[in-house]
Amino acid sequence: MLKLILPYFKKNWLKILAGILCMVLVDGAQLIIPQIIKSAVDTLTTTQIDRYVLIRQCLIIAALGLAMAILRYAWRILLMGSARDVEKGIRNDLYRHVLELDMVYFDRVKTGDIMAHATSDIAHVRMAFGFGVIVLVDTLLLGGTTIGIMIWTDPKLTALAMIPMPFLILFTKYLGKKMHVLHKTAQESFSMLTEQIRESFFGIRVIKVFNFERTIERKANLASTDYFKKNLKRAFVSALLRPMLALFFNLSSLIILFYGGFLVMEQRLTPGELVAFLQYMGVLAWPIIAIGWMTNLFQRGMASLKRINELLDAKPLVQSPQSPDRPATIKGRIRFSRAQFSHDPQQPLLSDITMDIQAGTRVGITGPPGSGKTSLVQLIPRLYNLTAGNLFIDDHEISRLDPDHIREHIAFMPQESFLFSGTLEENILLGRKVEKQRLEQIIQACDLTTTINAMPDGLSTLVGERGVTLSGGQKQRVAMARTLIIDKPIIILDDPISQLDTQTAQTIIDRLKRMNPKATFIIISHRLSALAACDWIYILDKGLITGQGQHQDLIKSNKFYADSFRVQQFEESHDN
Repeated sequence: MLKLILPYFKKNWLKILAGILCMVLVDGAQLIIPQIIKSAVDTLTTTQIDRYVLIRQCLIIAALGLAMAILRYAWRILLMGSARDVEKGIRNDLYRHVLELDMVYFDRVKTGDIMAHATSDIAHVRMAFGFGVIVLVDTLLLGGTTIGIMIWTDPKLTALAMIPMPFLILFTKYLGKKMHVLHKTAQESFSMLTEQIRESFFGIRVIKVFNFERTIERKANLASTDYFKKNLKRAFVSALLRPMLALFFNLSSLIILFYGGFLVMEQRLTPGELVAFLQYMGVLAWPIIAIGWMTNLFQRGMASLKRINELLDAKPLVQSPQSPDRPATIKGRIRFSRAQFSHDPQQPLLSDITMDIQAGTRVGITGPPGSGKTSLVQLIPRLYNLTAGNLFIDDHEISRLDPDHIREHIAFMPQESFLFSGTLEENILLGRKVEKQRLEQIIQACDLTTTINAMPDGLSTLVGERGVTLSGGQKQRVAMARTLIIDKPIIILDDPISQLDTQTAQTIIDRLKRMNPKATFIIISHRLSALAACDWIYILDKGLITGQGQHQDLIKSNKFYADSFRVQQFEESHDN
């Protein structure tokens, strides 16, 4: 489990070493001060008081206090800075790993759970292992040396003062186990709350339209109350720690004062030694309190680290083979041979799919909602693996190809026209470099010229979160431009014209084919007029190919296609 953080300790070992050195010097100063106080008290109890000796002792304590302040600042910067580097590194590793996961993982894991890992879980790990070094040094060095000095002063008094300590250790161990369980449940509840809030903000427009505010508010309150109750249980256990620590240390101080007082009266211990002994007990308080406090933080950190490791241990099912094929060129032929696909073996989404799409052809896919059209085209860029059967790209079996290499040769427009919170130009280019002439050509082909000219800042206009300032049709055309900005041999458009009028849709489809005459086009659409010019059309229903052919032939031979076409023709003529 610790293998995740060890590389960062190795990376920052010089800083950690320098921080530990500063801590050692601070601890050394803390151990010297009680001895100076002892000498001062013993001096004051004598009949001959040397004023200059007392002033010198006070100045030494002041100098040591100043040095401790400077060195304590230094070790906090060095050690806590290293802990922040651990936090940054884990967050980067986590984000990098999440980007490498496949669609299967995101289909079953909630976004709120991933966000909780990337925020509070990583913060708990940083706190645990940042203070871990501090507590380790203080426990071994400060705690060990303090007990040694106390034993050297009076072994019996030390033994009596330590009587409450075993009970304190057992108590903190018990609380630590409780904290681990309670923190895990609290973090799971936090994930649910994060997901609920994220979903509410994501769907705020739907909530407003349907007056759904009160229902969503109740759901959020339930999630918030659940997190509050679980957090309260954790806080209750955590709150027990400090009072119990104070109780046990006050008992130790009582024992020292009672028995030590008798030793002073019997002149077996000087007043200065008794005061120094109480000072050392106070010094010892921090390492022991820190152990209790660290037990709390460490249990949280280990629970969070376990949750993070579970995410990092998740492996994508879609992986590149050990020696993948990387063909220099891809012409665009796509062939399915008795392909099957499903998320659940009991509910197949696609069955016995056999297709042979020749390079450079335009192929349409249609069918009723839920028939498996999107699932089918998602197999081509290998967003998912086939359950059975074969898929070939230019006679290369897809499982032998590197997924990243395949996707470099495929332009894929998903059904959802998602836009980032940037400018129009940033959303179209996505960091890619293209010539201005090519950008203008794509903008014209996607019928965006008028839209962009009407914008206050043209291509530099901010589209808002998820493209909120644009209409559905405008977002769809921007997403299409983003898909087509780079020439690819295979172009897949999933329902690209659902929010466009018939004339605009047909104009765009014709322009795209003229721009990429050698590309293989696969167009999914419920609007059959957009598929009329396709070389071949497939009809899917319940995961099966129920018909195929050219537009005119399907009107005559396929009832679903013919009925759908007549209804759409009537609607279009009625709209006109």
